[in-house]
Amino acid sequence: MINQGLLIKPEFDNINKYLQSGEKTLITEKIKEISKNITGNTHGMLVKQILIWMHKNTTRLHNSGDNRKFKRTATEILESRERTGCCDSSTLFTALARSKYIPTMQIITLSKNWTKQLEKGEKIGTQGHYFVACYLKDITGKYDWIRIDSDRDVQDVRDVRLNRFNRENRNIDENYYAFAYVRDYSDVNFNGIKIDSIENMSKIQIAAYEQCNVKGLSYRDEIEI
Repeated sequence: MINQGLLIKPEFDNINKYLQSGEKTLITEKIKEISKNITGNTHGMLVKQILIWMHKNTTRLHNSGDNRKFKRTATEILESRERTGCCDSSTLFTALARSKYIPTMQIITLSKNWTKQLEKGEKIGTQGHYFVACYLKDITGKYDWIRIDSDRDVQDVRDVRLNRFNRENRNIDENYYAFAYVRDYSDVNFNGIKIDSIENMSKIQIAAYEQCNVKGLSYRDEIEI
């Protein structure tokens, strides 16, 4: 895996790490209360049912200036029944999945289109996306890390995409390039800057990009399972 611009490396073989709660993904009694009623006969189906529950029972807002962004815990998001963006979606999903004993990491990315604007010297804010990855067992009994877009609108199981991804490739898809693979996004701390506001999220993305090997931003397709 290319290391330039990678602020936090993934620990794919340290499965237990991604069962542990962080500051934003603490598994509270409220999280447990909701998750106990979410069921599935396979790991993949369980993940799909978590996503369906989230999208049916919480509202995804589209206000880019919402001052709650990058501040709330999974429980606070759950209690409000409002997700301010992809960070909230991944945070709530991570807590719910871990409450079902599914190892889950958050993957923080920057937008490739945003990097092109940066190169032109345009003054822009933050543009990126939060994905998640779960360590799941497939129908053959084999485990692997599967990438999921927890912010993608889903209504039933047919809408959920589970993608096995190349561990060496930081291109999450054709639009996004990963710079941190974390247990909890609050773990990111770059030169004293944490992801706790829109402004600081932008500063961290710029710092990561300035260290990136730009030639590494080439997309290779993945396999959906």
